[in-house]
Amino acid sequence: MPQVASKAYITQTRFLFHCHIKIKIPANYPETLLEDCFSLLETVDSTYNSYQKGSYFNQINTNAGYWVTVDNVTINLLKQTIKIAEITNGSYDISAMPLIRLWGFYKEKPTQPPTETAIVRCLKQVNYKNIQIHGNHVKIAPQQELITGSFIKAYAVDQLVAFLKNKGVTDAIINAGGSTIYGLSDNTHPQWYIKIPHPNLDNNFKRLSIQNTCFSLSSTQTQFLEINGKKYSHIINAQTGFPSQNLQVGLCSKSACLGDMISTALFGADISQFKTIVSQLQKVFDFEVYIIDHQMQLHSQYFKPFLSL
Repeated sequence: MPQVASKAYITQTRFLFHCHIKIKIPANYPETLLEDCFSLLETVDSTYNSYQKGSYFNQINTNAGYWVTVDNVTINLLKQTIKIAEITNGSYDISAMPLIRLWGFYKEKPTQPPTETAIVRCLKQVNYKNIQIHGNHVKIAPQQELITGSFIKAYAVDQLVAFLKNKGVTDAIINAGGSTIYGLSDNTHPQWYIKIPHPNLDNNFKRLSIQNTCFSLSSTQTQFLEINGKKYSHIINAQTGFPSQNLQVGLCSKSACLGDMISTALFGADISQFKTIVSQLQKVFDFEVYIIDHQMQLHSQYFKPFLSL
């Protein structure tokens, strides 16, 4: 029986959005296409990443208390985050940056967690309702600060997928740090397989296949803060001011940006509210999701794509 040659691909990996981004496309496309892909990602990074000086979100932060003129993309991203914040009753909040700083995620080695008094005081600076939008003008309250970390690389991935489709690419995979993975599929390669890491161990937890879909993963496995031997999640519930105790959220959606926003929102929410919030979100957005809570209990009634390892 004749053997069928496997399809050849070319790949390139670069460090952007604080993670390694790997792009894999069929080998019949030129290497210059990969160069163009990363140029697009770099443009999104410099234009919309709140960490980048001069970006629209950075301008909003540095001019807190004053109106700032921005583009339509910034407005649409803000409105999307506000919609999710409303549904989650504020546990997800784009203005949570003061809490992240308070907990010491930007300190080299914090020695103590913040006091409850400090958290209560900081919570006064965190409120998505204080974000004002008028046409293409945005104003946040003094001492408020926005953070795009929950969605900006995923937004860039969506733009990259649209770019590749426009170039005729129908088979590709983009892996942004292992937490945002988009698989483009066609008849020659109907699906991409992904192994999901265990939240506590070094082995894999589950496996799934994606077809023209993004898998978004929020987890404590690689991103956490350790204080006095105790690990704290990098995702903070903006309603309580405390890091989430959940271990992992995985989500499949046609939009990487939406998927990353919602996976972050559900990871940060209290597990007792998970079913209610998912039900409300699914009235507006199309996605499948599972969560592993702090007791290692898997809640997967809203997630079908799992395959056996």
